[in-house]
Amino acid sequence: MTSKEENLSEEENFGQFIQFAKKKRFGIITLNRTERSNAFTIDFLKDLKRTITYCQENDAIRGIILTHNGTSFSTGMDLEYIDGSDHNAVKDLEKTAADICTLLFNGKPAICTVNGRTMGEGVVFMICCDYRIATNQSFFQMPEIYSGIFPGTGCTILFSKIIGISWTKRMLMFAEKIASKVALKINLIDQIVESEEKLLENALEKARFLSTKNQAVLNAIKLCSNHFLDKSYDKAYELEKKASAWYEFTDKRKFLRQFRNEF
Repeated sequence: MTSKEENLSEEENFGQFIQFAKKKRFGIITLNRTERSNAFTIDFLKDLKRTITYCQENDAIRGIILTHNGTSFSTGMDLEYIDGSDHNAVKDLEKTAADICTLLFNGKPAICTVNGRTMGEGVVFMICCDYRIATNQSFFQMPEIYSGIFPGTGCTILFSKIIGISWTKRMLMFAEKIASKVALKINLIDQIVESEEKLLENALEKARFLSTKNQAVLNAIKLCSNHFLDKSYDKAYELEKKASAWYEFTDKRKFLRQFRNEF
């Protein structure tokens, strides 16, 4: 165990494949199963869900930076550790991954940094975040079609919303490998940096900005932005009016809890 891990409280120790730290009022979650390219097992997914949940429920944390060690953000699910014939285990895995997507998509501001390969569920978790930074050396791919796996856990919904129907089909049906420059063009990522060292530096700069802003307003903007696309104007406007009235609540956590329930 490293000295950094020894300094964590018991509630902040989230398993052998996750490093956790706090900086700029953000929880920094680092995927660290480098010997398997940060591929997810069910236990790894459950540890990640537990870490994200901790960040969402901790009032001292205003957002999340999701990052990684090694040359892959994640290559998705580790198929060597998944018995496809065990349908209950597969459903458990899919539900856990879907819960992670929901926590990131509806929760506190989330920033993701990527250097190298990002595949499968790694791309899905990345796209759930609000700001995505990658190096020039990165690429993105959804290879599930090769194994006859339907890309669930909210994947088709999120891709259609964020990168559009055409690119969703190109990535999910044709398993196109997307380089960083193309990913930036289609809104799969938001920024390219020249080196791995610049990733966390830029992420912390964004975190610093977000952590100083009105958190009720910031989180309400995120929810509206993420969910209004599929709503009628009248329904969206009714929700927007509720967001605008955040100041009527003395308990801002209660406001956000109630507002999240609208979605």
